[in-house]
Amino acid sequence: MLRQFISIVAVAVILPTIGQAQCRIAVAGTACVAIPQPLTPQPGPVEIGEILERGQYSMIMNARYYGLPTVSDGWVYFRIEDEIYRVDWRTHEVLERVTDQASRNW
Repeated sequence: MLRQFISIVAVAVILPTIGQAQCRIAVAGTACVAIPQPLTPQPGPVEIGEILERGQYSMIMNARYYGLPTVSDGWVYFRIEDEIYRVDWRTHEVLERVTDQASRNW
């Protein structure tokens, strides 16, 4: 009987904290809301390997301000819509999407 009582008390104490731990912001009188995430990643404005038309997009000149590695070895950063891409300077071939590497300044 005592063990059963202790188990019930332990569950009553632990369950509310588990529910609160799942919330990112816990405010009195509110409930957590789960925002559904898409199962497939959204396609970017350009594909990796695509050749960009010269003069079409803006080159990012202050990469360090945005927390990106320094430009080197013949590639630069371009802003294409709201994304950052690493692009070969000579051929304008898109090498990589690097938006997730940028700092909060972006």
